[in-house]
Amino acid sequence: MTQAGREPPEVGRAFVAVRPPDGVLDAVVAAVERARRIRVGLRWDQRDKYHFTLQFLGPVRRLGDVVDGLGAATAGRTAFPFRLGGAGAFPKPGRARVVWIGAATGGDEMVALAGAVGAGLRPAGYEPDRKAFQPHLTVARLKVPGFVGDVLDAIGPDPVGETFTVGEVLLYASRLSREGSTYTVLERFPLSPG
Repeated sequence: MTQAGREPPEVGRAFVAVRPPDGVLDAVVAAVERARRIRVGLRWDQRDKYHFTLQFLGPVRRLGDVVDGLGAATAGRTAFPFRLGGAGAFPKPGRARVVWIGAATGGDEMVALAGAVGAGLRPAGYEPDRKAFQPHLTVARLKVPGFVGDVLDAIGPDPVGETFTVGEVLLYASRLSREGSTYTVLERFPLSPG
């Protein structure tokens, strides 16, 4: 809330996410570089965009309600270990639109966290995605669906990077420009130490 008790102006598009630490992101970049060498034509996400989206919000008009909902969703939740796994594609490798890296360990806990976020944001008017949540970090996109089996093979099926602790949930603003999207952290919601 602002000083006069009024809501701040609309923050634009926003989403709730978990961001791996820098060392893990470095390992993702190395895994993606192998795939970039064998395939052009994909739109590869940049390192500063890597994250696990727990819920996309779209335009946020009442930031205070969102912050309150996320505070309730994360209160008492415990931090947990997580390790990135092998590559996959949505909707499937033969006709992919998105290439991602998933969970080797900690996936069930990330699913539970996303569920808590969805429940916490429901009173603020946000409904969870109807599709089952699958933890994934997007690394590339295709404008036209296509086969990406070679890309998945190049990234590999093995875990990526070291195990890290998911210790906070982030509320991001996403602003679009001609140069692409820019993400800004609006709020951090720490989880209780394990």
